[in-house]
Amino acid sequence: LGMMPKAVVSTQSTGADARLTTSDVECGENRKRPAKRRPKLHKKDSVARLRMKPKTSGYLYVRQRSALGHKWMLMYCVIEGCWLKCLVSEEEFLELEHLPTTTVKPVGNEVNRNSCFYMVSPKGKRCYQALTELDRRNWMSSLTQSSINALQRSNSTTQGDHVKRMHAIEGNSVCADCGAASPEWACIDHGITICIDCSGVHRSLGVNVSKVRSLLLDNWTDDIIVCMESKGNAKFNELYEFHATNKITPTSNREERDAYIRRKYVEKEFYRKD
Repeated sequence: LGMMPKAVVSTQSTGADARLTTSDVECGENRKRPAKRRPKLHKKDSVARLRMKPKTSGYLYVRQRSALGHKWMLMYCVIEGCWLKCLVSEEEFLELEHLPTTTVKPVGNEVNRNSCFYMVSPKGKRCYQALTELDRRNWMSSLTQSSINALQRSNSTTQGDHVKRMHAIEGNSVCADCGAASPEWACIDHGITICIDCSGVHRSLGVNVSKVRSLLLDNWTDDIIVCMESKGNAKFNELYEFHATNKITPTSNREERDAYIRRKYVEKEFYRKD
Protein backbone atom coordinates (compact mmCIF):
# COMPACT_ATOMS: atom_id res chain seq x y z
CA LEU A 1 0.00 0.00 0.00
CA GLY A 2 2.89 2.30 0.61
CA MET A 3 3.76 2.12 -3.12
CA MET A 4 0.23 2.82 -4.31
CA PRO A 5 -0.65 6.18 -5.83
CA LYS A 6 -1.62 8.71 -3.22
CA ALA A 7 -4.78 9.63 -5.06
CA VAL A 8 -6.57 6.26 -4.54
CA VAL A 9 -6.79 3.80 -1.64
CA SER A 10 -8.43 0.40 -2.26
CA THR A 11 -10.37 -1.63 0.29
CA GLN A 12 -12.46 -4.81 0.21
CA SER A 13 -16.02 -4.72 1.53
CA THR A 14 -18.51 -7.62 1.07
CA GLY A 15 -17.41 -8.32 -2.45
CA ALA A 16 -17.72 -4.78 -3.66
CA ASP A 17 -14.92 -2.31 -4.24
CA ALA A 18 -15.11 0.85 -2.21
CA ARG A 19 -12.72 3.67 -2.98
CA LEU A 20 -11.83 6.67 -0.74
CA THR A 21 -10.19 9.61 -2.44
CA THR A 22 -7.60 11.81 -0.81
CA SER A 23 -10.12 14.62 -0.62
CA ASP A 24 -12.52 12.34 1.30
CA VAL A 25 -9.82 11.40 3.80
CA GLU A 26 -8.77 15.00 4.27
CA CYS A 27 -12.40 16.07 4.83
CA GLY A 28 -12.77 13.39 7.49
CA GLU A 29 -9.57 14.46 9.24
CA ASN A 30 -10.48 18.16 9.15
CA ARG A 31 -14.08 17.70 10.23
CA LYS A 32 -14.73 20.09 13.11
CA ARG A 33 -15.89 18.71 16.41
CA PRO A 34 -18.99 20.33 17.90
CA ALA A 35 -17.89 23.20 20.09
CA LYS A 36 -18.72 23.00 23.77
CA ARG A 37 -21.15 25.65 24.90
CA ARG A 38 -19.75 27.97 27.49
CA PRO A 39 -21.85 30.10 29.82
CA LYS A 40 -22.03 33.69 28.70
CA LEU A 41 -20.16 36.17 30.85
CA HIS A 42 -22.17 39.30 31.56
CA LYS A 43 -19.56 41.93 32.23
CA LYS A 44 -22.14 44.59 33.02
CA ASP A 45 -23.75 42.37 35.64
CA SER A 46 -20.38 41.75 37.28
CA VAL A 47 -19.58 45.48 37.41
CA ALA A 48 -23.04 46.29 38.74
CA ARG A 49 -22.67 43.63 41.43
CA LEU A 50 -19.31 45.12 42.41
CA ARG A 51 -20.75 48.62 42.63
CA MET A 52 -23.63 47.47 44.82
CA LYS A 53 -21.37 45.60 47.24
CA PRO A 54 -21.67 47.27 50.65
CA LYS A 55 -18.50 48.86 51.97
CA THR A 56 -17.90 48.05 55.64
CA SER A 57 -14.13 48.41 55.97
CA GLY A 58 -11.11 49.73 54.11
CA TYR A 59 -8.59 52.55 53.91
CA LEU A 60 -9.57 56.22 53.97
CA TYR A 61 -7.57 59.44 54.11
CA VAL A 62 -8.85 61.57 56.99
CA ARG A 63 -8.21 65.32 57.00
CA GLN A 64 -7.06 66.64 60.35
CA ARG A 65 -6.03 70.04 61.56
CA SER A 66 -2.45 70.69 62.59
CA ALA A 67 -0.27 73.63 63.51
CA LEU A 68 0.74 73.96 59.85
CA GLY A 69 -2.79 73.74 58.46
CA HIS A 70 -4.47 70.54 57.33
CA LYS A 71 -2.84 67.15 56.96
CA TRP A 72 -4.20 63.91 55.53
CA MET A 73 -3.69 60.66 57.41
CA LEU A 74 -4.28 57.22 55.90
CA MET A 75 -6.37 55.14 58.30
CA TYR A 76 -8.04 51.75 58.22
CA CYS A 77 -11.72 52.43 58.91
CA VAL A 78 -14.56 50.09 59.86
CA ILE A 79 -18.34 50.52 60.06
CA GLU A 80 -19.33 48.78 63.28
CA GLY A 81 -22.81 49.14 64.73
CA CYS A 82 -23.68 52.82 64.87
CA TRP A 83 -20.07 54.04 64.61
CA LEU A 84 -17.42 54.67 62.00
CA LYS A 85 -14.16 53.66 63.67
CA CYS A 86 -10.49 53.75 62.72
CA LEU A 87 -7.72 51.40 63.76
CA VAL A 88 -5.15 53.14 65.97
CA SER A 89 -3.26 50.07 67.25
CA GLU A 90 -3.26 46.34 66.73
CA GLU A 91 -6.45 45.78 68.74
CA GLU A 92 -7.73 49.30 69.48
CA PHE A 93 -10.28 51.28 67.48
CA LEU A 94 -11.07 54.98 67.80
CA GLU A 95 -14.68 56.14 67.33
CA LEU A 96 -14.72 58.79 64.59
CA GLU A 97 -18.37 59.35 63.67
CA HIS A 98 -21.67 58.57 65.42
CA LEU A 99 -23.71 57.50 62.38
CA PRO A 100 -27.29 58.16 63.66
CA THR A 101 -26.46 61.86 64.08
CA THR A 102 -24.18 62.17 61.05
CA THR A 103 -24.98 63.06 57.46
CA VAL A 104 -22.87 62.03 54.46
CA LYS A 105 -22.44 64.79 51.88
CA PRO A 106 -20.38 65.20 48.68
CA VAL A 107 -17.51 67.66 48.47
CA GLY A 108 -17.50 70.64 46.12
CA ASN A 109 -14.60 72.62 44.71
CA GLU A 110 -13.39 73.71 48.15
CA VAL A 111 -11.18 70.59 48.43
CA ASN A 112 -8.38 70.14 45.88
CA ARG A 113 -8.54 66.35 45.97
CA ASN A 114 -10.53 63.69 44.15
CA SER A 115 -12.93 61.11 45.63
CA CYS A 116 -13.71 63.09 48.79
CA PHE A 117 -16.84 63.33 50.94
CA TYR A 118 -17.93 65.01 54.17
CA MET A 119 -19.30 63.56 57.39
CA VAL A 120 -21.39 66.30 59.02
CA SER A 121 -22.55 66.01 62.65
CA PRO A 122 -23.69 68.43 65.37
CA LYS A 123 -20.08 68.54 66.54
CA GLY A 124 -18.69 69.65 63.19
CA LYS A 125 -17.62 68.51 59.74
CA ARG A 126 -14.82 66.15 58.78
CA CYS A 127 -13.50 65.42 55.28
CA TYR A 128 -12.57 61.95 54.04
CA GLN A 129 -10.90 60.79 50.84
CA ALA A 130 -11.43 57.35 49.32
CA LEU A 131 -8.82 55.59 47.22
CA THR A 132 -10.94 55.62 44.03
CA GLU A 133 -14.15 57.22 42.78
CA LEU A 134 -15.95 53.86 42.90
CA ASP A 135 -14.71 53.40 46.46
CA ARG A 136 -16.09 56.84 47.38
CA ARG A 137 -19.56 55.97 46.08
CA ASN A 138 -19.54 52.66 47.96
CA TRP A 139 -18.46 54.34 51.20
CA MET A 140 -21.12 57.06 50.93
CA SER A 141 -23.85 54.52 50.18
CA SER A 142 -22.83 52.20 53.03
CA LEU A 143 -22.48 55.01 55.57
CA THR A 144 -25.90 56.44 54.67
CA GLN A 145 -27.58 53.03 54.89
CA SER A 146 -25.81 52.22 58.17
CA SER A 147 -27.03 55.50 59.61
CA ILE A 148 -30.63 54.67 58.67
CA ASN A 149 -30.31 51.14 60.08
CA ALA A 150 -28.86 52.44 63.35
CA LEU A 151 -31.81 54.81 63.78
CA GLN A 152 -34.27 51.97 63.17
CA ARG A 153 -32.52 49.71 65.70
CA SER A 154 -32.26 52.32 68.43
CA ASN A 155 -34.20 51.69 71.64
CA SER A 156 -35.35 54.51 73.87
CA THR A 157 -33.70 54.68 77.28
CA THR A 158 -35.15 58.03 78.36
CA GLN A 159 -38.75 57.78 77.24
CA GLY A 160 -40.03 59.93 80.09
CA ASP A 161 -37.92 63.09 80.19
CA HIS A 162 -36.18 63.38 76.82
CA VAL A 163 -38.65 66.03 75.57
CA LYS A 164 -37.92 68.21 78.60
CA ARG A 165 -34.21 67.77 78.06
CA MET A 166 -34.58 68.82 74.43
CA HIS A 167 -36.61 71.94 75.26
CA ALA A 168 -34.19 72.87 78.06
CA ILE A 169 -31.39 73.44 75.55
CA GLU A 170 -30.87 77.12 74.73
CA GLY A 171 -33.26 78.20 71.96
CA ASN A 172 -34.94 74.78 71.64
CA SER A 173 -38.24 75.85 73.22
CA VAL A 174 -39.21 77.38 69.85
CA CYS A 175 -38.80 76.21 66.25
CA ALA A 176 -35.35 76.94 64.84
CA ASP A 177 -36.85 78.15 61.55
CA CYS A 178 -40.16 79.94 62.18
CA GLY A 179 -40.14 80.45 65.97
CA ALA A 180 -43.29 78.41 66.74
CA ALA A 181 -43.58 77.47 70.43
CA SER A 182 -43.08 73.94 71.82
CA PRO A 183 -41.64 72.20 68.74
CA GLU A 184 -42.23 68.44 68.65
CA TRP A 185 -39.77 67.52 65.89
CA ALA A 186 -35.99 67.64 65.58
CA CYS A 187 -33.19 67.52 63.02
CA ILE A 188 -30.71 65.29 64.79
CA ASP A 189 -27.84 65.95 62.38
CA HIS A 190 -28.12 69.71 62.98
CA GLY A 191 -28.98 69.40 66.68
CA ILE A 192 -32.11 71.60 66.46
CA THR A 193 -35.82 71.36 67.20
CA ILE A 194 -38.47 72.36 64.64
CA CYS A 195 -42.26 72.52 64.40
CA ILE A 196 -44.44 70.09 62.48
CA ASP A 197 -44.97 72.50 59.58
CA CYS A 198 -41.24 73.06 59.05
CA SER A 199 -40.53 69.35 59.52
CA GLY A 200 -42.49 68.59 56.35
CA VAL A 201 -40.16 70.83 54.34
CA HIS A 202 -37.09 69.27 55.94
CA ARG A 203 -38.29 65.78 55.06
CA SER A 204 -38.72 66.80 51.43
CA LEU A 205 -35.05 67.83 51.30
CA GLY A 206 -33.88 64.27 51.97
CA VAL A 207 -31.67 62.69 54.64
CA ASN A 208 -28.55 64.11 52.99
CA VAL A 209 -29.72 67.56 54.18
CA SER A 210 -31.81 66.89 57.31
CA LYS A 211 -32.51 63.82 59.43
CA VAL A 212 -35.93 64.48 60.93
CA ARG A 213 -37.27 62.65 63.99
CA SER A 214 -40.29 63.11 66.21
CA LEU A 215 -39.72 63.95 69.87
CA LEU A 216 -42.89 62.05 70.79
CA LEU A 217 -43.17 59.18 68.30
CA ASP A 218 -39.59 58.07 67.68
CA ASN A 219 -37.13 56.38 70.04
CA TRP A 220 -34.37 58.45 71.59
CA THR A 221 -31.14 57.12 73.08
CA ASP A 222 -28.75 58.88 75.43
CA ASP A 223 -26.00 59.20 72.82
CA ILE A 224 -28.34 61.01 70.40
CA ILE A 225 -29.58 63.32 73.17
CA VAL A 226 -26.01 64.15 74.19
CA CYS A 227 -25.22 65.10 70.60
CA MET A 228 -28.33 67.29 70.51
CA GLU A 229 -27.33 68.99 73.76
CA SER A 230 -23.94 69.89 72.33
CA LYS A 231 -25.59 72.08 69.69
CA GLY A 232 -29.07 73.61 70.11
CA ASN A 233 -31.10 76.15 68.15
CA ALA A 234 -29.30 79.22 69.50
CA LYS A 235 -25.80 78.02 68.58
CA PHE A 236 -26.96 76.68 65.23
CA ASN A 237 -28.71 79.88 64.14
CA GLU A 238 -25.70 81.97 65.09
CA LEU A 239 -24.09 80.44 62.03
CA TYR A 240 -26.96 79.55 59.69
CA GLU A 241 -29.03 82.74 60.16
CA PHE A 242 -26.21 85.22 60.62
CA HIS A 243 -27.19 87.17 57.46
CA ALA A 244 -30.93 86.40 57.56
CA THR A 245 -33.27 89.39 57.29
CA ASN A 246 -36.81 88.37 56.37
CA LYS A 247 -37.36 85.29 58.52
CA ILE A 248 -40.50 83.18 58.33
CA THR A 249 -43.06 83.17 61.15
CA PRO A 250 -45.47 80.57 62.59
CA THR A 251 -48.17 81.92 60.23
CA SER A 252 -46.08 81.56 57.04
CA ASN A 253 -47.53 79.31 54.34
CA ARG A 254 -45.88 76.23 52.83
CA GLU A 255 -44.39 78.05 49.84
CA GLU A 256 -42.72 80.64 52.07
CA ARG A 257 -41.36 77.96 54.40
CA ASP A 258 -40.04 75.89 51.52
CA ALA A 259 -38.21 78.83 49.93
CA TYR A 260 -36.69 80.05 53.21
CA ILE A 261 -35.58 76.63 54.46
CA ARG A 262 -33.96 75.78 51.13
CA ARG A 263 -32.06 79.06 51.17
CA LYS A 264 -30.98 78.38 54.75
CA TYR A 265 -29.94 74.71 54.58
CA VAL A 266 -29.29 73.87 50.92
CA GLU A 267 -27.90 77.10 49.49
CA LYS A 268 -26.61 78.32 52.89
CA GLU A 269 -27.38 81.86 51.87
CA PHE A 270 -27.42 83.19 55.44
CA TYR A 271 -24.41 81.22 56.72
CA ARG A 272 -21.63 83.01 58.57
CA LYS A 273 -18.63 82.04 56.46
CA ASP A 274 -15.95 83.74 58.55
